[in-house]
Amino acid sequence: MRLGKDLLIVGTTARKGLCQEGRMKIMYKSRNWTVAEWDCLQRDQNDYAWTDPETGMLVTDNLDTENLFKILDALRDQDQSWMVNWTNAGYKSGYRTVAINDEVDGEYNSTHTRGMAADIHIGNADYSSCELGDMVEKVANELCINIGLGTWEYDGWCHVDTAGGGRRW
Repeated sequence: MRLGKDLLIVGTTARKGLCQEGRMKIMYKSRNWTVAEWDCLQRDQNDYAWTDPETGMLVTDNLDTENLFKILDALRDQDQSWMVNWTNAGYKSGYRTVAINDEVDGEYNSTHTRGMAADIHIGNADYSSCELGDMVEKVANELCINIGLGTWEYDGWCHVDTAGGGRRW
């Protein structure tokens, strides 16, 4: 479907105009997630995503963030109860500013600060971290997205990032 002279929608991915280098700029529009659900301060926009004014949903032009939300969208397509965790300090554990990441003792150069991570679980459900990780990994494999996946057996949640490397810990 074509919208205007320089915006082409293909599924949920929009291709907009040419970048300075002459390549297509790609925007991904989430079907199921808002920026505020993922942003540490529950803002409408951050360095990696903004809110679509028509739908209220997350939009990004960053490939790593796009891949993360392709996974998160597929998970929510299966169960609307998937959610981003809250940190003990009261912040959403998705995208984090460097200052918030430092405050919550996050890793230096964390994938959270680079728009490619979220700590997630299914609300009102009693899945182990390993079961959650298996669900995330299955969806990522179906989408052919190489992920990093961390699970913590004692907390009932999992960390997912699109840094690649196919690691699981």
